Amino acid sequence: MSIKKIKVTNFKSFKELEVELSSFDVLIGANASGKSNFIRIFEFLRDIINYGLDNAISMQGGVEYLRNINIGPSENFSLEVVSDREFRRVVRTTGKELLKIEIYETVYKFAIKFKKKGSGFEIAEDNLTQKCKFIRLGKEKKEVEEDLGGGEIVLSNIKGKVEVDLSLPTELQVERSDIFPQLSFFKQEKLPSKILLLEAPFLIAPSLRTIFGDISIYDFDPKLPKKAVPITGKMELEENGENLAIVLKNILEDTEKERKFSNLMRDFLPFVNKLDVEKFADKSLLFKLQEMYAQKQYLPAPLISDGTINITALIVALYFEEKSLTIIEEPERNIHPYLVSKVVDMMKDASQKKQIIVTTHSSEIVKHAGLDNILLVSRNEEGFSTVSRPGDKEKVKTFLQNEIGIEELYVLNLLGV
Repeated sequence: MSIKKIKVTNFKSFKELEVELSSFDVLIGANASGKSNFIRIFEFLRDIINYGLDNAISMQGGVEYLRNINIGPSENFSLEVVSDREFRRVVRTTGKELLKIEIYETVYKFAIKFKKKGSGFEIAEDNLTQKCKFIRLGKEKKEVEEDLGGGEIVLSNIKGKVEVDLSLPTELQVERSDIFPQLSFFKQEKLPSKILLLEAPFLIAPSLRTIFGDISIYDFDPKLPKKAVPITGKMELEENGENLAIVLKNILEDTEKERKFSNLMRDFLPFVNKLDVEKFADKSLLFKLQEMYAQKQYLPAPLISDGTINITALIVALYFEEKSLTIIEEPERNIHPYLVSKVVDMMKDASQKKQIIVTTHSSEIVKHAGLDNILLVSRNEEGFSTVSRPGDKEKVKTFLQNEIGIEELYVLNLLGV
């Protein structure tokens, strides 16, 4: 898994939120309950990595739309993320020993203090804590490993100055510069104002960029892949699916990937005989489909159904895109209810190798997802969004014991009782 816990305060419709995530979560809730705002948390983290804090806030609509409108500047915005993604580093100590550091938990938290007037802000807190095991390799890698025990590495950004605090096994003699030699170049320097540790992974470790930059948030528009796309587009699937033809071209040119993709497609749509991509004189690409009923002719993308395109994009996103966290908004869109159970099974299968979060209004997805995988977003009496697991509520369990289905409770709006 990648991200196992999120805590946030004063963000959009949320006052306070603390939720534990699993490898596969289905986000449900009424319109305007806060589902999209929950997804925006992950988008915000990724945008900070890619564009910086200032730009990421602007992309959320600015300070006034980032924070909760009722709370305003009276409380800080804060965000804490716990990841159990594992990382390994080998460093050479001052004593010339090789030391392996196995990081098994990363906790990153930052807070923004808003100006009382206007849209100004400053960084109020910025900390990274990594729990790890230390293993002595000796002076040569071939020597027997010696487990020295656990400890913590803590980095703090205090008004631009990066401080390091090490909690190490007693017998381990290691300097801060052994673990973070790059910090020695910044002894007399400070991080610029409004720059987070999250934005400066070159200073500390690539782990933050790996965790928070490795997020895709898909919201497919089946009309877009029906248009020809320039061959110079991205090889990575765009989050709206518009460059699906380029991605398919690369899959179909790899024998093993093509075999896997074809098997997955036939499992969903047995009538699909073959997919291919056509290249035009203007250097654009358009994908096409051949049905088993008419093997002498291909259907071009504009004539392919929206549901078939959505299924194709889902297969690509789940099995062929190398992202540790994949978020998909309403994956059931344009897909016949009969196939929804297969969609859920596919997402569960893919979640064995990557973390999956989906939003939905579909009672069929709720039915097949299973109670333990449901996250319910709702508004409390004060109007703030909350996230809960219906599976933790005794009343919900009682309803299910009386042979009322999860999907019925969802339709009757009883999962929040």
